Amino acid sequence: MNFRFTEEQSMLRDMARRWVAERYDLKRRKAAASTGFDRAAWAEMAEMGWQGVALPEAAGGSAGGAVETMIVMEEIGRGLMVEPYLATAVIAPAALMLTGAADDDARLAAIAEGRLVVAFAHDEPGLRDPAAPRTSRAVPAGDGWRLDGTKSVVRAGVEADCLLVSASMPGGTTGLFLVEATAPGITRTGYPTLDGMTAAEIGFAGTTVPAEALLAAEADVILAALIDRAITAELAEAVGVMERLKAATLEHLRTRRQFGQEIGRFQALQHRMADIHIACEEARSMVIMATVALAEDDVLARARAVSAARLHVAELAMHVGREAIQLHGGIGMTDEMIVGHGFKRLKVIAAGMGGNDLHLDRFIATAEQSNAA
Repeated sequence: MNFRFTEEQSMLRDMARRWVAERYDLKRRKAAASTGFDRAAWAEMAEMGWQGVALPEAAGGSAGGAVETMIVMEEIGRGLMVEPYLATAVIAPAALMLTGAADDDARLAAIAEGRLVVAFAHDEPGLRDPAAPRTSRAVPAGDGWRLDGTKSVVRAGVEADCLLVSASMPGGTTGLFLVEATAPGITRTGYPTLDGMTAAEIGFAGTTVPAEALLAAEADVILAALIDRAITAELAEAVGVMERLKAATLEHLRTRRQFGQEIGRFQALQHRMADIHIACEEARSMVIMATVALAEDDVLARARAVSAARLHVAELAMHVGREAIQLHGGIGMTDEMIVGHGFKRLKVIAAGMGGNDLHLDRFIATAEQSNAA
């Protein structure tokens, strides 16, 4: 199998990497995090076509796919960017297209142009498994629907214009709604997260939405696909963060002097840097495997590949983060150094979208089902 990027994909990677290096430093990240995200950076990303890489050309996108998303997410990770790219440019467009709602090109065009920010309101208090039935409820109300429930750790939940909301339906299925974030009955309480980003607790108390807000009444299969895409995209971001920490640590070893020479000359530290490099390459390989699997018709193979990647990349990310901090010494976790910020981001990614036990169980279960088929 050929894992080389096409010329267009290489150009996308190079352009994104150059922009991050030149335009998005730690100072800008801190300023952006204090207000949720950087609207100017978001507009620049739209001008470069980032939000539209996986959108159809009719909506102003470039008709790319999972590979293009992986490329952009890795560079977002390399820059430790706080902008709400995952929910807005990965999850929301996929939801619209998988539910058949993509005929409304106006919404997709607004995403591509950077005019619409969407938050994915799926996680709930006490629910670790993203595939578990939701406690939030949707019931018919007049010509539309009434939503009740609470969503937790909604990234960019305060800043979002629309919310992509999952809720249990009267028939026992899970429905998927696209709701205006300012609809009556919605409360949004924002807070900072460990990784320097923001999230929100969102409450729905008798929130009525029109019938057209319902994208799918039986969205369980669609949600499973969306979550696998989200996990894979976030793992690509983790690879970018790991690469950033590797580069910062290598630079530190080249400039920090001890005992009359650069500490990078000591063989023991060279071996540890080699281990970091190997971990980054292993993680990238796992993300590529999961990205390729997203296009598979075999749902079990897709789930198995994504869970395998999630398990291994999370472990590798923690190893790289710890090594980067230790090789920097006492300054590694100071606010002025990028490595501490990167480690916190990796920590959050490793804890998200279900824990290790959940993905280990899913990997085993899907393997057994495939063998039995």
